[in-house]
Amino acid sequence: MNGDPNAKIEQIIDQGYDFKFGDYIGRGFDILQKNFGGFILFSILSVLIMGVVIFIPFLGMMAVFLLLGPALMAGIYIVAHKLRRGEPTEFGDFFKGFDFAGQLILVSLVSFLIGQILSIPYYLANAELYSWYMEIIQEMMSGSGNIADIAEYGEPPQPSAWTYLLMIPSIYISVAYNWAILFVVFYRMKFWDALEASRKVITKNWFMVFLFLIVAGLIMIAGAFLFCIGIFVTFPAYLCMNYAAFEDVTRLNTDPGEDENIEQHLIV
Repeated sequence: MNGDPNAKIEQIIDQGYDFKFGDYIGRGFDILQKNFGGFILFSILSVLIMGVVIFIPFLGMMAVFLLLGPALMAGIYIVAHKLRRGEPTEFGDFFKGFDFAGQLILVSLVSFLIGQILSIPYYLANAELYSWYMEIIQEMMSGSGNIADIAEYGEPPQPSAWTYLLMIPSIYISVAYNWAILFVVFYRMKFWDALEASRKVITKNWFMVFLFLIVAGLIMIAGAFLFCIGIFVTFPAYLCMNYAAFEDVTRLNTDPGEDENIEQHLIV
């Protein structure tokens, strides 16, 4: 192999890789500790920004879902990357995810649409539940309702247990696209190439990545039970863990001259 990042990714896809589940949890917390205050402050600021924007009629939810959420997450990945490489960081680095706004919007939009298409069988089997959610979404986007009013709609209709099997395709793709943002930011890929690279790489070890995201997600959710403020620690920790996994699996920080050592990482 030479220094071509695409060739590196193709080799990983072709030959597979080891997924060091526990290592990525620890590395994520190690990265977090290197700029603990910055991560927390940015997490609080991100929530405030999205909390204000989401109430803008019609455009609010779209802006948060398509742009703000992905760009702000990308900012945390960028800072985690610099810390992992031992480079100095500034608070402004957290906002550099907006440099990739166009591709991140497309990643969010296309991945959402594909997930929705794959969920159609589930929606058809639970038409009443789907209508319940759509009513809420329409009111939120029209500006006539807000998040606090959701309780007024009562309990959502309960789907039949067997219909959850119909969600398997959309669950698969949501996990498989997990690293698309990272491919856009660190490999400068266009949105579709990033989605496909993420899908192909993760599919080689999909179940382990799935379990990893569940465990990391539970750690993140646990922060919400610490007077609701722990989430400002566990959310950036979750993203740092995800970055650590991506960085190791894709050999992100492997210099061109070290490419021959990638063989030790791959499953041949």
